[in-house]
Amino acid sequence: MEREEFIKSLGLGLALLCTGSCISGCGGKGDTGSPDPGTNPPGGGGGGNTATVDLASQLMAVGDQATANGVLFFRIATGNVPASIVATEASCPHQGGNLVWKQSDNKIQCQLHFSEYSNNGTVLQGPQGTTGNTRTLKIYTTALSGTKLTATIA
Repeated sequence: MEREEFIKSLGLGLALLCTGSCISGCGGKGDTGSPDPGTNPPGGGGGGNTATVDLASQLMAVGDQATANGVLFFRIATGNVPASIVATEASCPHQGGNLVWKQSDNKIQCQLHFSEYSNNGTVLQGPQGTTGNTRTLKIYTTALSGTKLTATIA
C-alpha cells in the first residue's frame, strides 16, 4: 500500500469512527434506567398509566421538581392544589433528552439539545436554538389525595 492510499484509508476510517460516536451521543436518552429516589418505578406503584409524587416531601417550594414513571412534576405556585403543579412528559420529544424545569427562566428545558418549552407545553425554541424538529409537550391531568399528587398518563 502506498503512503497516499494509507492516508486516505486512515482518514476515511477516522471519519467513520467520529461519525458513529456523534450519532450514538446525540441519540442517547440520558436515562440511566434507575428511577429517581422516592418516585414510582416504571410500571410499579402507579399501575403503569399513572405517576405519583408526595407534595409534602418532594414538591414543597415553588420551583421544586421531581420525576416519577416518566413524568416530570414541577411546582409553579404555592398551595396544595393540582393547579399549583404541572405534570408533563419527562423526556424531550426531539431525541429523548431529560427535561428540567428552569424556575428562574419560567421554562422547561431539554438537557440534551436545549429545546425549550413553556409550562403549558408550547415549544419556545427548537433543538440547539433553532426552530428544529420537536413537538408540543404532553401535559397530564392530575388529582390530589392528601399530599399525594397523581398524574394520569394518556
